[in-house]
Amino acid sequence: MKGLFRSLLALVAFVLLFGARVSHAADTLRVGFMPFVPYSASLIAKQNGWIEEELRRAGQADVSVKWVQFAGGPPVNEAMASHNIDIAALGDTPALVGHASGIDDRMIGLSYKGGQAQALVVRSDSPVHDVRELKGKKVATLRGGNVHELLVLILASAGLKLTDVQFVNLGLEDMGAALLKGDIDAALVWDPVFVRLDTTGKVRVLKTGEGLKSNLNPIIASAEILKQHPQYVQAYLRAIERGAAFLRQQPQAAAKQLAPVFGLTPEQTQVAFTRSVWVPPVDAAVRAELKRSVTFLLDNRLIRNPLDIDSFIDLPKGQ
Repeated sequence: MKGLFRSLLALVAFVLLFGARVSHAADTLRVGFMPFVPYSASLIAKQNGWIEEELRRAGQADVSVKWVQFAGGPPVNEAMASHNIDIAALGDTPALVGHASGIDDRMIGLSYKGGQAQALVVRSDSPVHDVRELKGKKVATLRGGNVHELLVLILASAGLKLTDVQFVNLGLEDMGAALLKGDIDAALVWDPVFVRLDTTGKVRVLKTGEGLKSNLNPIIASAEILKQHPQYVQAYLRAIERGAAFLRQQPQAAAKQLAPVFGLTPEQTQVAFTRSVWVPPVDAAVRAELKRSVTFLLDNRLIRNPLDIDSFIDLPKGQ
């Protein structure tokens, strides 16, 4: 009986040891991404295999990288809440909404900012030439997105409130089509629709987000991955910084590489790049803007719980 017991113990120990090795060998970093211009640094890293390369350099060659594509910020939050991804970049509004709703994540950096990449536009033949002339007219953008806040700021700069216009809640492609058809008078759009309409002369810009809202794209990581595998996070950050450097130093080559992803021409993609800052620092101005956005979200009941930006931001050492 004792011999049988010893044999069982040996078998259990073998299974546990073998299982641990298999689990470690199959370890995976799950990265969320979106096929849009603001995520170009991570897209370049993805196409060139730079996260895997950085993991190997860090002695983590047995870690695989799984890329999970999303169409917007809310699905990223859902995946983070259900522990299906470890790290991702997304717009500032969904990042703040997700954390305020209880997702255990942290902001570890920025992938992008680009205030000029979002714009309130009208058709090129529109009689409207000033934001003030939109009073009483149909103006569309995405409710709850960072463009919602930007629209409020643009209207306020012209002495208007959101209630002074007929607000229409539309997705990006829908608002572009509605504007060209004449179903709405103005739309607050972003890339790729903005650069596509702008470079083909179909719209006229009334005002961009420059000086009002920076179109920040935070990088978020689960508290679990930060605690258990900080080296994976560092590898990701090094890889997208390489992507950012490539975008800055070789924009023409980067535009040629990414244009098919965005559904733009290389020339249009380069125009979009000129409105972009890749992997910018999280400085005092960024913190102040995020805090202002929290106030906007609370005031408009888009979040219920206050959010402490300084505790949400958890930058790796050296940043």
